Amino acid sequence: MTDETKQKILDVALKLFSKNGYAGATTRIIAAEAGFTEMTLYTKFKTKQNLFNQVMIYGMEKLNKDASSLIFIDNEFEDPKDFLETCVKNLDKFFWNNFEFFKLGFNQDRKVTGPIWKESTEYFSKYIEKYIPNQKIDYMAFSLSIFSFVYMSNLGKYQGGHNPLRDELLEKFIYNLTLCIE
Repeated sequence: MTDETKQKILDVALKLFSKNGYAGATTRIIAAEAGFTEMTLYTKFKTKQNLFNQVMIYGMEKLNKDASSLIFIDNEFEDPKDFLETCVKNLDKFFWNNFEFFKLGFNQDRKVTGPIWKESTEYFSKYIEKYIPNQKIDYMAFSLSIFSFVYMSNLGKYQGGHNPLRDELLEKFIYNLTLCIE
């Protein structure tokens, strides 16, 4: 089996696990949508659980790569507001580019994904603190509010909801965040 075959199966599995959950995404449907037989899928991944684990590993690797290039950038910002605007807009792109993985991760057993999200939030909050040093901010709560808003905004977009005010709402959210740092 080629790496191209493995990648196609992983891509389809991510899409279906995200959409239907672990129980609802059968290996038969995953294989069929990827254009292969179920036997081909099992030849490479052995079990559905192994396929799921590989999807999670692939997703985390992609997240780490994308986070380095989109979110955790060390630029010179004019001021904390400039940083915040850039950070939130880049986070919005990051969530959209990886939305199926986020949706999958948020809907799985918290015993598995909870530590990952906690670590990610802690890392993000330290990144914010680096550029917005302010002893009055609870950086974890601030980070969680950003994550929550961006996730819910992208969830609506993912589910096909077209909100013509989405960009305007994002701008207003950023403005409200800047009020918290003054």
